[in-house]
Amino acid sequence: MDDSRQSDFLGLPVARRRFLKLGLMSAAGMASLRPAAADELLQDLSTESLLAYSRLERAIRDLDGFLRAIDFQKNAFIGVNYFGVSVGGIDALKDLEEGRGVDPETFAALYAGFAVPSVARHLNMKKQLLAGGGLKLQIESPDGRLRYKGAAIRLYSRQKLSSLFDRRAAFRTEDDRKRNQAMTRYVARRLADVGNVRAGSNQSEITELSERYRRLKPLVGDLETALRADVSTSSILADNDPHLFGMSVGGLDVQQQLTELGAVDPISFGGILADKLSADHATRVKFTDDGRILYDDQVVRMCSQVQMESYFKRRERLSQLAKNP
Repeated sequence: MDDSRQSDFLGLPVARRRFLKLGLMSAAGMASLRPAAADELLQDLSTESLLAYSRLERAIRDLDGFLRAIDFQKNAFIGVNYFGVSVGGIDALKDLEEGRGVDPETFAALYAGFAVPSVARHLNMKKQLLAGGGLKLQIESPDGRLRYKGAAIRLYSRQKLSSLFDRRAAFRTEDDRKRNQAMTRYVARRLADVGNVRAGSNQSEITELSERYRRLKPLVGDLETALRADVSTSSILADNDPHLFGMSVGGLDVQQQLTELGAVDPISFGGILADKLSADHATRVKFTDDGRILYDDQVVRMCSQVQMESYFKRRERLSQLAKNP
């Protein structure tokens, strides 16, 4: 795909089998962000932010490990699926095999070239090593769409995205009783999904997960506060829904990207599709009859493949920097 082609290749299915015209912001097949460039983007972060990042990342990784251990989380890309962790785990490998869509973070990571080897071998993407040490990603398809075993990779349906945002809101509540109730329903359903139905109680998983999500909330708040003191950050997601993906890459000014570029990060884009935006932004979004998404009457897209790649490179570098703040 070149700069002149804004092809509609996300292919998110909607009512009456129409397709929303989503596309990516700009061309694929460009050089990746090198570590030095990633350091420049993160140089404004204070020691306080790096320490807060380190504490949150450790908790996220621990929770990811627990979700993997009980088969609730199976990642299709290298690293942690922050969105998957926030909703109690996602089996992205099963999603790819069934071809019924993937979560926004997996979608972005695959386009960014971060697929695990077992997935990468089935993608129509080639990587070329550049003289400077970077990688050039090339999707081998006339329409620019990434495919797994020949099937185009799509985002989840709007309905499924909406249910996932609702679930993570339920896990985030400060009301222990409500969080435990939501966790009880979720754990029973997921254990059945992974074939781990047993006669005894599921209370151990329920208690463990509920407590881990309770402990996660103040760590998220600490990092959010620290980043706001260092860099320009903003979100368009529904009130009280922290932009965990943005924090994982050192902070994003989503409102600026939306108004100036007409493109947003994958999780914000998922929030738009799911109708999970703050009130002041929700009223400015329209879904047109011809399948476009408009914000203040301007077309909105997910960020480019190159930008996706830079986000995951920034997360990678930030994780390294946070180990020695």
